[in-house]
Amino acid sequence: MTDPTDEDALSWEGDDALAAPKRPAPLVDDRVAAGERRASGGGFALLVLGVLGGVAVLETVFWTRSAFQLQIAASVSTGGGSALELIAFVLNLAGRVLAVIAPVVWFVIVAWRVRVPSRRLALLALGALLLVPWPAILAAA
Repeated sequence: MTDPTDEDALSWEGDDALAAPKRPAPLVDDRVAAGERRASGGGFALLVLGVLGGVAVLETVFWTRSAFQLQIAASVSTGGGSALELIAFVLNLAGRVLAVIAPVVWFVIVAWRVRVPSRRLALLALGALLLVPWPAILAAA
């Protein structure tokens, strides 16, 4: 019932030249092909992730302990109330708060944002080494 010339009316000579330009290929192709799974690192990576998460929690506990020790707590005072002493007090308090939350913040950010399992584990191990609570360790010795 349809005339073959009706189909010819829907196309023009040279239509191929007017097609949308092709987009350049991405530098990193992170699409997952059908039937292919992303590399998650497997069970070993999950185990190491749990151990490093436990290390981050332990480091937080020890940083909290060292922030509230008596010998260090004596330095937490506003002094005479001069501007310089108040600034020193605020910086001292901010340093203590940041020291306490740093291991957990590092763990959460790296575990959430880094997608490559080997890079994630390497950065978490580096954070575990860099954020060791030296005041608590030295006080115990």
